[in-house]
Amino acid sequence: MSRLRLFSSPGYDIESRTSDRDDEPVILSLKSYRQLLDDGAIDHVVERARLVHRNSRCPHCSHPIVEPIELDNGILNRNHMPVPGTATLVGFHCHGCHREWPA
Repeated sequence: MSRLRLFSSPGYDIESRTSDRDDEPVILSLKSYRQLLDDGAIDHVVERARLVHRNSRCPHCSHPIVEPIELDNGILNRNHMPVPGTATLVGFHCHGCHREWPA
């Protein structure tokens, strides 16, 4: 009968949960998430969503179909497709009156 090992380390006994190594277990921190908070990356996402919501109707004709205009600098995923919301938002385009305005 075979066993599924979830953790494998030299000198580690699963039954007694002891280790003959002096190294302490690795504790994973939330430093990378905290870095995002400190850099303002999460605030940027929230501000972008608010901006898109504020401009969801055309200010000239009140048409409800408005398309964001983005630069071609978004992050690409592993299939070389753009990740939505990562490109720079520069303005909006109305499908009713075809007017454009800056973000």
